[in-house]
Amino acid sequence: MTTNLFSLSQQVAVVTGGGSGIGKAMAETLAGAEAKVILLGRTKSKIEEAAKEIQSQTNAEVISLSCDVTDKEQVTQAVSTIIDNHGRIDVLINNAGTAAYGSVEEISEEDWDHVFATNLKSAFLMTQAVVPHMKKANYGRIINTASVAGGVSLFFSSVYGPSKAGLIHLTKQLSGELASYGITVNAISPWFFKTDFNAESLEDDEFRQSVEQRTPIKRTGRLDELKTSVLYLAAPGSSYVNGQNIYIDGGMTSFGL
Repeated sequence: MTTNLFSLSQQVAVVTGGGSGIGKAMAETLAGAEAKVILLGRTKSKIEEAAKEIQSQTNAEVISLSCDVTDKEQVTQAVSTIIDNHGRIDVLINNAGTAAYGSVEEISEEDWDHVFATNLKSAFLMTQAVVPHMKKANYGRIINTASVAGGVSLFFSSVYGPSKAGLIHLTKQLSGELASYGITVNAISPWFFKTDFNAESLEDDEFRQSVEQRTPIKRTGRLDELKTSVLYLAAPGSSYVNGQNIYIDGGMTSFGL
């Protein structure tokens, strides 16, 4: 183990959905800890721009690779390319996500399939492709981006919440399967952080105030407040933390009436 328990020097980290928002913040964190970072995403221009920006900020090597992580063939090819070019994958962050909001009567079958494919299937496919290489190295850190909606019921979340609940359970399931190979699997569950994904919602004063009222800290999160948790779970020093889901929510999930 490295003498610096939070250094990712010489490690290769893959972040899905790393072109913006929470994924980009995670990638910045890993690059700042000296990892070589590969961003995966569907929109080539977005991940290329993010990679250039993070590299200029951190002086780390940051690479973009276009990939639809809901497509098994593309995932297999992307992981093969990474291994061919870099020889290893030490950290995998399954962050790709989407949402469709509404009641059970309002959500279409297409909405259901798309949300579950992006939020849950993609994490399964990426993990399935990466794990053989982590097993060979007898080392790995897998972090899944879940949500508070996976642990508590939210009025607008009849498909998003179940998809994230599935991701939390997948985290627990895989943590047991992979522990003997030196691979840990954990999740983070953020509450509201202002990103491109939810900026429009948070611009609505009534909605934002309802979020703040449900949060003991009385505000939404800042992206920098995610970074220490991500670094902790990605780092060598977290080797005894496994199968956990960390709420990063200002106390929202602990807040009663």
